[in-house]
Amino acid sequence: MDMRDDAGSEESRFTVPTVLGEVSVRITGRDAGRPALLLLHANPGDRRDYDAVLPSFEKAHRVVGVDWPGYGQSTAAVPGRVTAEGLVAVAEQVLAALADRGIGRLTVLGSSVGGYAALRLALRHPETITGLILVAPAGFTRHNLVTRAFCRRVMGVPPVARWLVTPLNRALLGRLRTRSARETYARARTIRDDPARLELHCAIWRSFASPGFGLHAACAGFTTRTLLIWGRRDPVVPALTDGRHARRALAHAESVVMPTGHEPYNEDPGTFLEHVTPFLERTASPGRGRGG
Repeated sequence: MDMRDDAGSEESRFTVPTVLGEVSVRITGRDAGRPALLLLHANPGDRRDYDAVLPSFEKAHRVVGVDWPGYGQSTAAVPGRVTAEGLVAVAEQVLAALADRGIGRLTVLGSSVGGYAALRLALRHPETITGLILVAPAGFTRHNLVTRAFCRRVMGVPPVARWLVTPLNRALLGRLRTRSARETYARARTIRDDPARLELHCAIWRSFASPGFGLHAACAGFTTRTLLIWGRRDPVVPALTDGRHARRALAHAESVVMPTGHEPYNEDPGTFLEHVTPFLERTASPGRGRGG
């Protein structure tokens, strides 16, 4: 389905058959001759998590919003088999579908596991991804017995995670001082009473403890222009540890720490845009798509 409003903004919706399910994609905004902006959300969540910053992005970019399998308007064939690496494969299939529609260059904004998928995507497709905005990306935690047990035996077990998913997401979203944050939290609260989505949520958590999961070694020689954004009050992916590891691995990246929790685009969208908008301008400039 394709539509256009009187101001020239375009909207189209379609689904992409992927290895993990039918993935819903929505394209909005304007083709201003710049790379499109691909939005990859956290776990749990869906593309609506970016609603507070979406109107600003749409003024200068085609914006591609994706619902991960099993979330939003997407389906998951087998929820318990969804993993972080599987989401990377899904993102690659979305990338191919966008290329078929004439979208060949993208900047990717990914949050948490969406940030992990975004970086993996850029590592595998440097000719397509011109820039990255990584918000508290997963993959930089130094695992030990405690962190692996938390991923596998706590958040990875549905009967246990059912009682933790609501308070954890309340902590991740900070003060809920915006409508977007409150609506994101309201959606997250429904996970505990939806067995399929709870199993999906837990499967992704379990995959964080997999032996091959992690980004430290993969970033050697990586030069795609990157902006790292962390919330100082993030209780799960701390800026002091994971943020420091990410800055070391991505030494060329620009870095911002905001006084928020896990999702600064929800908690303080105005300040978030103050950092992201100039970065997008620089990334769109000729000859400035790569390097530090």
